[in-house]
Amino acid sequence: MKSNRLIRKILLGAIVPVVILLVWHFASIGSVVVPSISSVVEVLAHPFSEPEGLDSTPLAFGAAVSILRVLCGFILAALSGVLIGLFIGRCKLAMETLSPVMSAAMAVSPIAWIPVTIIVFGLSSPATAIYGDRAWEHGLLDQLRFAIVAVIWMGAFFPIALNTAAGAAGVRAGHLETAKVLGATRRQILTKIVLPSAAPAILTGLRIGAGIAWRVIIAAEIFPGTRGGLGYMIATAHETASYEYAFAGIIVIAAIGLSLDGLLRMALVRVSRWQPRER
Repeated sequence: MKSNRLIRKILLGAIVPVVILLVWHFASIGSVVVPSISSVVEVLAHPFSEPEGLDSTPLAFGAAVSILRVLCGFILAALSGVLIGLFIGRCKLAMETLSPVMSAAMAVSPIAWIPVTIIVFGLSSPATAIYGDRAWEHGLLDQLRFAIVAVIWMGAFFPIALNTAAGAAGVRAGHLETAKVLGATRRQILTKIVLPSAAPAILTGLRIGAGIAWRVIIAAEIFPGTRGGLGYMIATAHETASYEYAFAGIIVIAAIGLSLDGLLRMALVRVSRWQPRER
């Protein structure tokens, strides 16, 4: 019975990918814009090879640069978003003061902040801060531009903070009162009651923030001075009509994004198991 359900689930999940591959195959016949499936597979099969006729790093290095940028911006957003969200959720004055402003800021596309971050940070990076004029010798560190990390932070911070605030504000008053009667300290209330109760909302915010961060990075990597990353590879491939590299970059982006979302989804399911039982 379970095996039949698994087979059915696999078959249903394979319908859309098969249709996409068929459409892609027929669209590539005689086309100079849509590359063949085999040419894209060839690029994916040799991720460490230098792209021919393309002013870009190998696919594997571009993916590593993009992942590093997203991780830095997302970790900063997670730390600051959870801390500020907890403060807003547990302080009524902060909720009334900051929540409307943050909701409005979240409605602004993170891409719109790129000119602002370029003005503020320029082309600076950890390598320029540490090594100065010799920053170019430290390629990966030099590509970790502060402006790009700031844009990623802006994209991920607001959904994380607002979801955390909603989760912290939704803690049952009865649980808090019981803990206080039993003599629990503020730290114990935070770690034993508020955080566990708000965990599903926090992870939902992290999942949304991670998705936004991964989408933002592609546009952010096109800004002046960038010389690496999947977004840069895709933009360069379009300029030189090397569309097989653009399609390969898109597939890698989708695969990494799917993996990241899957990890956060499993974590969300794990911490949310207690909720149905309580209800």
